[in-house]
Amino acid sequence: MAEKVFDIAIVGGGPAGLSAALTGRIRNKTVAIFEPYGFSAKVQQAHLIDNYPGLPGISGKEMIERMAAHCLEHEPVVIKEKVVNIFPGDPFTLLTPGDTYEAKTIILTTGVATTALLTGEKEYIGRGVAYCATCDGRMYTGKDVAVVSYTAAEEHEVKFLGEICRNVFYLPQYKGDFSHLGDKVRIIGGKPRAVLGAEQVTALATDKEELKVDGIFIMRQSDPLENLLPDLVLENNAIRVNRDLSTNIPGVFAAGDCTGRPWQVAKAVGEGLTAVLSAVAYVDALKK
Repeated sequence: MAEKVFDIAIVGGGPAGLSAALTGRIRNKTVAIFEPYGFSAKVQQAHLIDNYPGLPGISGKEMIERMAAHCLEHEPVVIKEKVVNIFPGDPFTLLTPGDTYEAKTIILTTGVATTALLTGEKEYIGRGVAYCATCDGRMYTGKDVAVVSYTAAEEHEVKFLGEICRNVFYLPQYKGDFSHLGDKVRIIGGKPRAVLGAEQVTALATDKEELKVDGIFIMRQSDPLENLLPDLVLENNAIRVNRDLSTNIPGVFAAGDCTGRPWQVAKAVGEGLTAVLSAVAYVDALKK
């Protein structure tokens, strides 16, 4: 477990997260920003952004590089791990595949999932659907599992499952060389369609076949918000926030694409600023 309790933990390193981290450090708070995939791959893919004031005709990659460099000059703690669970308390506890962290406040800047949930996925969370092999893999020792992954960054998780499970059916939704994953990992072509089961998961349906499994691990850059923080209130698949960017959970704020449309950099940066100022006020009130 990490030794220190951060004033502010920011989950996500896009424009909203970088904006929040920058102002949080300027306001002299200890700030941890969790970003395992590199700062905003989504924005970096933009060929041209021409509606951000003061930076006309800039590429997404250059914009994020400038934002990240400015933010990192103020030395927030960058933790290159994915947050898989947050537990409310005094302080909050953040669980990653590799460690546990604590913070007085949370700012969610997770963006939006670029892939839709599978049919039945939400219904079977905790009943055979999981998102972290390090956290939940041991429950499937000696059993059969399927893994759907949209990112190569999680291949170490697949390899781990191959070491403890009887069979691993791997459905990578990207191109790559998978020979290093081990003999128990069987590469399956096709697209995942639906999670099947009764009380527990029994199978994963694809566009080609039905795989009989005891569990299904789904690995995206952004997991369902209700899995990250179960009591969080959503509205139209976005986090419901007040004008100060507070959520229904005291001490938890949200900013950027995860709060809903418009999905624009300028909106994300402004919300990141508002959210962190609200978080700073919350931390200061705790001291009193």
